[in-house]
Amino acid sequence: MTTFNMPLLFQKRHILPAGRMHLYLSGITHITTLRALLLSKTGIGICMFSNKSSRKKLYNIGTRVTIEDFNHEPNNPLIRLNIYGQELFKITTIEQGNDDIMWGKCLQLPHWPQQQLTTEQQLLSTRLQLMFNKYPDLDKLHHQQEFDNLSWLCQRWLEILPLPTQEKQTLLNHPDCLQACDYLMSKIYTQH
Repeated sequence: MTTFNMPLLFQKRHILPAGRMHLYLSGITHITTLRALLLSKTGIGICMFSNKSSRKKLYNIGTRVTIEDFNHEPNNPLIRLNIYGQELFKITTIEQGNDDIMWGKCLQLPHWPQQQLTTEQQLLSTRLQLMFNKYPDLDKLHHQQEFDNLSWLCQRWLEILPLPTQEKQTLLNHPDCLQACDYLMSKIYTQH
């Protein structure tokens, strides 16, 4: 498996392989971080954290992302980065540089293989299409939609559902999407 070093950002919002999202950073407080991110040849590691308890908990599975575009409007301190999820990784060690940037030594995890939908699993596709129709901004983010690929569907659901971070981490630690699919299907059925 491939190992690499890259700058890390810990976020409450989650992005997974083949996912897209807007990431907002302050041009004032994150100027050093922004410079490192834009210069990084390996991309950026977006990692999950949870602050539901009294202490912030950092998780070791993240997604290497690349910056597709960025936008900074005059008189706005925030810079919007459009990022795309490449692959999952597991952090083996973290170091903080002199510039306060967190750097991780990371081990690339295998992609979930594509899976064709069964008739029962079609519900995940139908519901996600309804979600995309209801939220056009979400629909616009994903230029290439794979509503017939169970792996892609499960990753999109894990990005948008407000599930506990620990549960997402556990599901991402599996070699394919089948555990995530069973979990998501159980959530759909218990909502009725």
